Amino acid sequence: MINIHLNGDIIRCPDTAAIYLRNQQIKDTNQICVYGYKESTCNTWNNSLINWQNVKNNNNCGRCMLSGSPTCPGNIIQTERGKKNKTYQIDNTNYRKIASAAHYMVKESNNKVLFLTLTFPKFKKKYSENEINQCFSKFVENLRTNYGCSSYIAVRERGEKYRRYHFHILCAIPFVPFANLNRAWCSAISDICEFSKNAVTSDPKTRFITNPARAMRYVCKYFAKTKGQISQTRLIFVSNNILQKPIQMRHASEYGFLDSFKFDYMKQTSDYTTCFRITDKTEFERFCNEFLYPIFELSLKNPTLYAFPKNSP
Repeated sequence: MINIHLNGDIIRCPDTAAIYLRNQQIKDTNQICVYGYKESTCNTWNNSLINWQNVKNNNNCGRCMLSGSPTCPGNIIQTERGKKNKTYQIDNTNYRKIASAAHYMVKESNNKVLFLTLTFPKFKKKYSENEINQCFSKFVENLRTNYGCSSYIAVRERGEKYRRYHFHILCAIPFVPFANLNRAWCSAISDICEFSKNAVTSDPKTRFITNPARAMRYVCKYFAKTKGQISQTRLIFVSNNILQKPIQMRHASEYGFLDSFKFDYMKQTSDYTTCFRITDKTEFERFCNEFLYPIFELSLKNPTLYAFPKNSP
């Protein structure tokens, strides 16, 4: 089986759905519950048979009616694990999600897509990572409510040299003067930071992203700087309307597209999976137009984009 991602990655991997069904059949045959406990050795199950003889028909193997109850040992262990502090990182899975969402946003947006850096001026007080993230959430909510922002992708980064936090954000939004965006960001961080007229920055050469492939290759290199870092709070922020699940194809050899395009990059990501990728720009554009966009049911041409004035502040 292969998973096809909108960022162009082709992941050849085992058929996990079929493996799950086979494992479930084995559990049913051997009367093993969803938590991996054999019913004949589970005290909770045996006690239930004594108290309620008709709680379960023995022919319904592996379908314990006490599964998930407060007395279920598997549920108790799972609940305790859930109480542990969560950690966040940008691994390969999250990176593909970001890249695919960036591709979709630029390809389908009716507005131009802005690439901005949100910085934190001089701090007024001590702060936590949660407060940093709350500031960003307030800013994005303001953009969505008052400025017509339809979608966004952002990553929180900490500078290597001065260890200062900042956000890189890609957002689809109608024309807004930069001064307004700067005021909106400074308002969101006003509880912890002083005002600065340069809190929102952007490179004029990369301010507007119009090419989907460029959105992935250029913008995502900034997002990848935090790849592998572990944090106690969220690192990436993606609006739900642009999240794209990979498309699964079984019996992929019938499609033959691996031979139709120049997949000149191959990486063995584990003992069971292989990643194929096109690095040639011209070939990648052909791959998108001839195969990727039709299979994801995307339009083959960008809609007319909003024309930003050249002399906008």
